[in-house]
Amino acid sequence: MDGFLEVEPGIKLHYTVDDFTDPWKESTTLIMVHGFAESGAAWYAWVPYFARHCRVVRLDIRGFGQSTPMAEDYAWSMDRLLEDIGALADHVGARKFHLLGAKSGGSLVLQYAARHPDRVLSVLGMTPPMVGASAVPAWREQIAGEGVAAWARTTMPARLGSCASREELEWWAENIQGRTPKSTLLGYLGWVPGLDLREEVLKVICPTFIVTTSGSGLRSVDSVKAWQSKMIDSELLVVEGDAWHAAAAYPDECASAARDFMVRRALV
Repeated sequence: MDGFLEVEPGIKLHYTVDDFTDPWKESTTLIMVHGFAESGAAWYAWVPYFARHCRVVRLDIRGFGQSTPMAEDYAWSMDRLLEDIGALADHVGARKFHLLGAKSGGSLVLQYAARHPDRVLSVLGMTPPMVGASAVPAWREQIAGEGVAAWARTTMPARLGSCASREELEWWAENIQGRTPKSTLLGYLGWVPGLDLREEVLKVICPTFIVTTSGSGLRSVDSVKAWQSKMIDSELLVVEGDAWHAAAAYPDECASAARDFMVRRALV
């Protein structure tokens, strides 16, 4: 089921609900939050792993996917993005819920859990950055000069790793990143470099599952352990591979491990 939620005059969030739980049983809700230049469609391989256990709600972050595009001069803020997550949860009737996020979406769900511990049952963070990426200025320059599709094709090999086929790289570039409005990307990239969530993430108290990769070109395993190991209740999975978007590059391994974490911890 697809729907829209108007969170401000003229600004609508698109979302998709996948629910294959037993209708006679009470089920929990899992909200999936995608990463930069993506949409809820990026979770296509994950839905089968979770929709039998939870009501899955896939959000298109404002500006991305089928949600309302944002102007280049839009004033992005963490507060507004977190309010959108809470508003969507309210809209679908979930007072408490699980959160799953990839890349910058992983950063958002961890930040939400830190600020709203009364609402979050667990967090699954797939390669979440804690500080803005150093490559951001170059990305912004390429998008402005060459367009979104060219940038997507340039960055896709590192995003999906050396094992990705040519067809896979092209599908993601054409159908996911390449469809993001240019104005949204330029505005978002002007805001994100200043983020530093390394202290905020330590406020998360719910069960947390973090995934990183052994050979990512963006961050080392040690740099992830530096903050993850200080969290109150977290586990870390290191996936062998050189992609920095583990959720997309290794969906079966990551999704099954994340689902098993929730089952093992009796969260679903």
